[in-house]
Amino acid sequence: LASKDSIQRFQHTLVRLFSMIHALALAEIEDSNSEEVENVHAFTYELIDVESIDAASLQAIKLSRSKVELVFQWIQSLVVVNIRNEVLSIPPPILSRSFQELSNGMVQFHDALKISTIPFPFPYAQTCDWLLLLHWCFTPMVMCQWTTNPVSGFLLTFFQVFILWCLNCIAVEIENPFGMDEND
Repeated sequence: LASKDSIQRFQHTLVRLFSMIHALALAEIEDSNSEEVENVHAFTYELIDVESIDAASLQAIKLSRSKVELVFQWIQSLVVVNIRNEVLSIPPPILSRSFQELSNGMVQFHDALKISTIPFPFPYAQTCDWLLLLHWCFTPMVMCQWTTNPVSGFLLTFFQVFILWCLNCIAVEIENPFGMDEND
């Protein structure tokens, strides 16, 4: 059985690493369009006792191109080492489930990264805009043929065009949900 000190050291290190991986994941999916660390908003988040992590590890994170994956590997290694040291004495099925949940988190991170990095197809967006403009131009003419009342023609035209343009604006706004504007 492990000592209370080693159990507490494991818990504290694990919480620090999870705090760090959270900030790093947010920084990587953030839509800052900047390579400068000062311009990435997620790097301004407060981490839990980052000073207690050794300087070599912090330098490794700084120089790494896969920061999130590196800290994820450290978390897995920390768990494995502490199983060997008997700090974690849990049955293998429960332990495998915790590794599975960690891996599921990384899969979700990579899915979010795909949304953040793969741009919406420009030709598709332009086609939508042109079709909306054509709809805006031709709907009044079609409504004049369908209705005899000018007020109903105006209302039907206005609501059709307004609703389609609103849906388009909403789609443009949620195209990248990881930016820093007010709706993200």
